[in-house]
Amino acid sequence: MRVIRLERTFSSVLVLACLLGFVPSAIAQMPDPKQMSGVPLPVGDLATGTVTVRVVRGTMTNVITGQRVEIIGPFPMSGKTNDAGRAEFTGLQPGTRVRAATTVDGEYLESQEFAIPSNGGVRIALVATDPAAQKQAGSAPPAGQGPAAQIGTVVLGQQSRFIFEMGEEALNAFAVLEIVNAAGAPVQTAQPVVFQLPSAARGAGLLEGSTPQASILDKRIIVRGPFAPGTTSLQFGYSLPISGASLTLEQRLPLPLGQVSVMAQKVGDMQMESAQVAEHRDMPLGGETFIVGKGPAIPAGQVMSFTFTGLPHQPVWPRNLALALALAILGAGVWGSMRRGAAKQADDGLRQRLDARRDRLFAELMSLDEQHREHTIDPERFAARRRELVTALERVYAQLDDEAAA
Repeated sequence: MRVIRLERTFSSVLVLACLLGFVPSAIAQMPDPKQMSGVPLPVGDLATGTVTVRVVRGTMTNVITGQRVEIIGPFPMSGKTNDAGRAEFTGLQPGTRVRAATTVDGEYLESQEFAIPSNGGVRIALVATDPAAQKQAGSAPPAGQGPAAQIGTVVLGQQSRFIFEMGEEALNAFAVLEIVNAAGAPVQTAQPVVFQLPSAARGAGLLEGSTPQASILDKRIIVRGPFAPGTTSLQFGYSLPISGASLTLEQRLPLPLGQVSVMAQKVGDMQMESAQVAEHRDMPLGGETFIVGKGPAIPAGQVMSFTFTGLPHQPVWPRNLALALALAILGAGVWGSMRRGAAKQADDGLRQRLDARRDRLFAELMSLDEQHREHTIDPERFAARRRELVTALERVYAQLDDEAAA
């Protein structure tokens, strides 16, 4: 269930990143750009009444400039895409329902109908078919008929990204990587490429669109060759539990990295620090704020470290206090039971049942606390069940005390 939840949150962040050109074309295949075509995305970083339409061919980075785009609605508008492939329309009345459309080389592209939001604007991508990519895919040689693999090396391309998103009492970490083979033939590395995940990582999983050459063993992401010429996409994610206001993530790189690129969802006063990130800034995306940073190349074997401060977290003292009270109650009960054991043989049957119920409730309480520490139970359910268990324990000890006093 944790992996499924990571997939859902990662997809939402990746769509935003794709529309802003943050994720490279080779990785933007997940989700497929064609599936994103025409889907309106309300954002808070545009002025109210503004719509931007990005027109691309095949991939999000293959932009089309000088392309005529139309806004279809009560008050039609038209414009052309700029050097970034975007056409911008302003002054649209909030509440007005419109569509965006264009025709690329005879292919008509139209967005879903949407209403202009009362706050912020809307971004749309219109994705045309890339005939060259289709031709190349159709002419690819059958598997097993390519050149033999040669011993060589691969690197992590400059388009590799590290994305962080706040989860439920956890920081979700995603690696969206390009393994680049610059040779003209398949390359077999001397050893498999292995990413060792942090010891505190939970729920690690490969994401949709990752190479089938990748697998997970314990807390290691293993990618085995041979690596085809060009890029091999590797995408994985995991969660790190948040137990305080700060958290440090360390990742050793098995391959040289051409450039550090980071995108982290910012909540409250959260800040990010890293010796590998030369510069970073806050950027509004989709009504939220993200920390976006870049840094220079990193050699293989170096540890990349990110420290997040000002994280939202729940204090642990209420849980510790409740546990201490439960232990104190248990201790008092055990002491009282030992004192009066010989004098109450006539009530052994009732006392044994009470003792068994006490032990069962206390064992369930300990198990519940363990689930909470491992973040495998919903916080609201945890709090409600803990109250029930403590109340039941108090009743059992009250009955034990009454038996002892009789």
